[in-house]
Parts: sequence; C-alpha cells; structure tokens
Amino acid sequence: MSGAQSPLPSDDGGDRSSSAEVARIRSVYAKYTLRDRGDPERSRRPGRQRMVRDRDMALCRLLDQEVVRPLSRYRILDLGCGRGDLIERLQHFGFPDGSLSGVDLLPDSLAAAARKCPSVSFMEANAERLPFPGQRFNFVLAFTVFSSILDPVMAGNVAREIDRVLVPDGAVIWYDMRYPNPWNGNIRAMTKQRIQSLFPDYRLELHAKTLIPTVAYRLGPLTNTLYPALVRFPAFRSHYFGLLRKPPPAAT
Repeated sequence: MSGAQSPLPSDDGGDRSSSAEVARIRSVYAKYTLRDRGDPERSRRPGRQRMVRDRDMALCRLLDQEVVRPLSRYRILDLGCGRGDLIERLQHFGFPDGSLSGVDLLPDSLAAAARKCPSVSFMEANAERLPFPGQRFNFVLAFTVFSSILDPVMAGNVAREIDRVLVPDGAVIWYDMRYPNPWNGNIRAMTKQRIQSLFPDYRLELHAKTLIPTVAYRLGPLTNTLYPALVRFPAFRSHYFGLLRKPPPAAT
C-alpha cells in the first residue's frame, strides 16, 4: 500500500474520555498547522533548524549503532508522522519504502506526507487502535507523541498498542519533552517516571537532548555560536531521546 489511506474507523468503540482527547488533539494540531501557514518563517528560524538537525543527527547515530544491513530486514512505524519529515529522513538513511509506515490523526498532514514520500504507506488512525497485526515492527518512533496526550487513559491505550505491534526485543525510539511548558497547556512533561509507568517492563536508555525551544528560537543570527555552548549544560536540554527496549521473548 502507498499514499495516504484511511483504514477502519479508529475513534468509536473507545471510552468517552479517550474520544474527547482525540478530538482535542486534532483541534490543537489543526491550529498549529494554521499558525505555521500564517507564519512560514517560523520553521526557518535558525534555532529551530538547529534543534531539528541535532535531533536528526542523534537519530542517525542511534540507527548506526542498532541496525545491521541489509536494512530491508527491519520494519519501522512513525507514530504521529505528521508531514512525513522523519520518514523522509529514514529514506535518506537507506531504509526501503516498503519497510516504512506512518500513522497520524490529521488527513491534511498525511496528504502532505504522501506527496513527499509517495511510495510509503501512510494511514489515518488513532494510535489506540493501530491497523497492524501484532509484532509487526522492529522500531516504533514516538517523537513528541505522549507529551501531546493529556488523558492518562489514552496514553495507556497507546502504550499498549505500541507494545502489541513491536516484536520481542524491539524498541521505541523516543523523543519527547521532559520539562513542562508554562505557556502551553496542551502538553505535559514526560518524565522518566511517567515513561516507565507507561512501559513498565521496558528498559529505558534515555539522554537529555536539544536546547529548550523558547531559548533556541530566540538565538537568531547567534545560533551557531550560542546553541552549542548552551546545549552543553544538561539543564538546558528540553527533551529525552533514546530507546525504550522491549524485553526479549521469555525463555522456554
């Protein structure tokens, strides 16, 4: 399958709390999209571009350590794939299109992703009910997914679905906010304690990464000088990045 597709309805059948949370997330991200369209320079801020480059370089280094060629042996799901930027990065790394899948709640974002990566399978889905068989993926990317989920019921459902579709000894590749943002009530900090509570049997291999956005965005023409100096201090790093390793199969 390729392009943006809509599988089975994904919101009905869940509890009322989760359905309301899905609607809230859709509304918030639709507003973000409108904001970015109205301010195209926002994504071109040097500090933001440096954050993305820092994150993507960390992803490539991690994959270098974790995968063995041929890369066609792996399947990767990008959860909350947005406009397909991470999928495109994985393509550049060398993963074949047939190894990659993306899901998101927003049809407009999925359409943009499909235009960017037309041979990759993208699907509109609520991550509480992923349209994939069990033990399908070696890696699931969860980049700023759980910080966007305020409802603990939904967060638990999504974590269980990730566990279901991951192979034993697979891993979540994690990148998410570790600090609260007092100016944004639509996110919550994902501390190590919260992450471990969602994935109690997984081994966390996480490190603080990337400069606090509200600082990075204001560096302007001094970004190349100030960003590397400030990000050296762990307290100035706003996200956790790394792996959540699923346990291997139980010995028989």
